[in-house]
Amino acid sequence: MKKYWYLFVIYAVMSYLVTQVVVDGSNRIAGATDQLFRGETVQLYSLLLPFLILTLIGTTAAYLKSYSQNAYSIRVQTEMKNITAGKLVKLSYRYYDSTGTGSIMNKLISDIYQVEALFSEVLPEAVMGLIMIVTISVYILVTDVRLFLVTVICYPLLLWLANYLSKKMGKLSGNRRKLYDDLEETALDCFHGMIVGRTYNLEPVMGKRSRKVVDDILKNEYVRAKVNTGSQFIGNFIRWMPRVVCYLFALYEVFKSRMSVGDLLAFTMLLDRIVHPMGEIPGYINAIREQMVSFQRINDIVKQPDEPSGDGCFQSEENQSAISLSHIHFGYDEDRTIFEDFNLEIPAGKNVALVGSSGGGKSTVFKILCGFYLPDQGSYKLYGHAYEEWNVRELRKQFALVSQNVFLFPGTIADNVAYGHEGATLNQVKEACKNANIHDFIEELPDGYDTTVGERGVKLSGGQRQRISIARAFLKAAPILLLDEPTSAVDVETEELIKDAIRKISVGKTVITIAHRLSTIENADRIFVFDHGKIAECGTHDELLKAGGLYQSLYTRESEVMDQQPVEEDTECKRGGER
Repeated sequence: MKKYWYLFVIYAVMSYLVTQVVVDGSNRIAGATDQLFRGETVQLYSLLLPFLILTLIGTTAAYLKSYSQNAYSIRVQTEMKNITAGKLVKLSYRYYDSTGTGSIMNKLISDIYQVEALFSEVLPEAVMGLIMIVTISVYILVTDVRLFLVTVICYPLLLWLANYLSKKMGKLSGNRRKLYDDLEETALDCFHGMIVGRTYNLEPVMGKRSRKVVDDILKNEYVRAKVNTGSQFIGNFIRWMPRVVCYLFALYEVFKSRMSVGDLLAFTMLLDRIVHPMGEIPGYINAIREQMVSFQRINDIVKQPDEPSGDGCFQSEENQSAISLSHIHFGYDEDRTIFEDFNLEIPAGKNVALVGSSGGGKSTVFKILCGFYLPDQGSYKLYGHAYEEWNVRELRKQFALVSQNVFLFPGTIADNVAYGHEGATLNQVKEACKNANIHDFIEELPDGYDTTVGERGVKLSGGQRQRISIARAFLKAAPILLLDEPTSAVDVETEELIKDAIRKISVGKTVITIAHRLSTIENADRIFVFDHGKIAECGTHDELLKAGGLYQSLYTRESEVMDQQPVEEDTECKRGGER
């Protein structure tokens, strides 16, 4: 708003000129009327030139007013959208993790729309109305002090009442926005959880949740409608009651010869000009308070601290640890502590694995390494340099992530692979896909690499999505590879293709694997066994089995399950034959 102050000043000045033209024209008509009542001759051509000049000035001022209003509105809205969009990519991961998706989406769509209305409609109209009221009131004051006092005294009480109602409207609007956040969240849950919901016949539960949110919105809207109706009543009262009182008093002033008939005519014309903006004041106050709620919600995003980042970029050196976590304390919140005095050292170029029961902190390590979360206490170093020294974008260039939860963006297969390296050519994309063992499958598709993957990659199978994500990691060519159980939910044939692709991509890299199938990490250089946020054991596969500790227990349990699996399948086949 400050950046484009000059457009707002132009708008205000032009608004004043337009009003002043109306006042001057009314004053000239008043003078001519008084001349006629005194029996004097009025030369119409003497009025023609001034009125033409006033018309030219008024038309030009109105054009410049409209242009500056639109220019100011469009530029402020554009800046606001750019600032908000730019902020979204700078926010910390913790903000997204703690804020509902529905709330964020509602702010980006509904609240921005409300703020746009504030700058494009309500604020300019309110300023124009205020300028008109002040300019015309000054003219009335100069014409007749008593009439001015009568005109002004009719409004303060009604405006106070309108302001009181608008405060209630502001609170109701705040509740309204929160309720719409809940509605957005409910709709997203119904959409993303559609398969689970229908499989488990949860339609009544989901419908009940939706109806509750809608009922709460209805109750809030009912109260809001009552307050808004009261504001409209006050607005209509402001339009008509003072007008009647002022007309009667003006006639009284004429009767007492303290005011001429021409002044009465001018006053009548000008009063009509200020009655409308006066009557709209309660509506302006309500709208501004309501839209300021949306403005504040957008500002809640903008004022969030940026993701911390240094300005350094470093390279790995010989005989140096790739990653060092020392005395780490971390928790997602006060009641959920993950690490207390946690330590982890990973040499460069080694293939290590993180294993253990769920909730032990393995995935949290990945989030800390990528800078999504920062330790509450302790030190995180990459290539011997503290996280705080790194430019966060340069730090993330050191990692390529292949997760069990693959995310593909809407677009083509080629687009999704190319996200691994900005400016990648189609030949580079194809080479990455060959290494990921997905090229032949893509070539068999009707549109080949131009095949659209659908929202979140729904048009592809889990194994196909996984190999596309590996191709993306190939293209990134980062020195550290993070594997989050990439073969956990695929068939045997696809698993072998993925394993082969991972073997290719792992050459010459530091590889860190989160593994639930211990059989997949038997060849790791070092295995870290997690237990309740601590490293309980560390060593090679053979060393840990000989130690007879937690790892040996997990491995034995897994082997027993795998040994039982074929028996269960044979039993099922026999039962099928009997049936």
